[in-house]
Amino acid sequence: MNLALIEDKLFVVSEQLGLAVYDFDFDLHFQCAHPYLIEGQRPCIMRTGAIANYVQEYEEKMEIGLQLINSPDQHVLASELEAWYPLISELTPRTVVYETLPTAQEIESSFDWPVFLKGSRQTSKHNPDLAVIKNRAHYERAVQLYQNDAILHWQKPVIREFIPLAKVDATVPGKVQVSIEYRSFWWHGVCVGWGRYWYQVQPYDCPDTDIGLAIAAEAAARLAVPFLVIDFAKTADGHWIIIECNDAQESGYVGIQSLQLWQRLLAQIPSPPSS
Repeated sequence: MNLALIEDKLFVVSEQLGLAVYDFDFDLHFQCAHPYLIEGQRPCIMRTGAIANYVQEYEEKMEIGLQLINSPDQHVLASELEAWYPLISELTPRTVVYETLPTAQEIESSFDWPVFLKGSRQTSKHNPDLAVIKNRAHYERAVQLYQNDAILHWQKPVIREFIPLAKVDATVPGKVQVSIEYRSFWWHGVCVGWGRYWYQVQPYDCPDTDIGLAIAAEAAARLAVPFLVIDFAKTADGHWIIIECNDAQESGYVGIQSLQLWQRLLAQIPSPPSS
């Protein structure tokens, strides 16, 4: 694990995970210092993948003079659907979060088939058998898969209204239908990077992404999480919606130029006064 002070502005605790869409070598691209002692409380970002116990990490970093950019409450607000959904409910598909997997009858009392199934934090790598649930029989099969899925089994189950998205003429094996979807990174309400969510396929474009970005900006303003990711997509009938929100510390870059993202982020932070 690497602790670096980037351009004398921001501490980053990073770890190489072997994932091209997540890893970034700060020492290669920026002036970095590696101080042994840290004076005062300095802002810090973690880039170590999924953070299992955020409160513990937050407290441990505070003890050595580092303050993670998102507080524990802000981390929950960014990461947990049941926390962020009430603030942007009209910008995203209608959703119900359950304590345990609901029965098919419970789902049918609130939704029409098909529905979108996920965990309160994430999907199971966009596995179509555990995402777009076509009917009651499909759901009964999905229940067993959900309970045994390494990613989903510990999360609260979420049922979302299925809204068809504008399709991209491409496929990614083992994933749901590729659609016009983008990821955006927000630093204190300023978009510092955005790009194609489906980086595995040939580049796709859309002439009105400015509308999607504006909706993402509205969501970012409402949540007011310092370092936030918002995924947004175009529907088949031409509207833009929010797909998901996350703590940007844990999020991959997907089709975003990572160097440009960090350059823009650092440009938002004032340089320290000369000594």
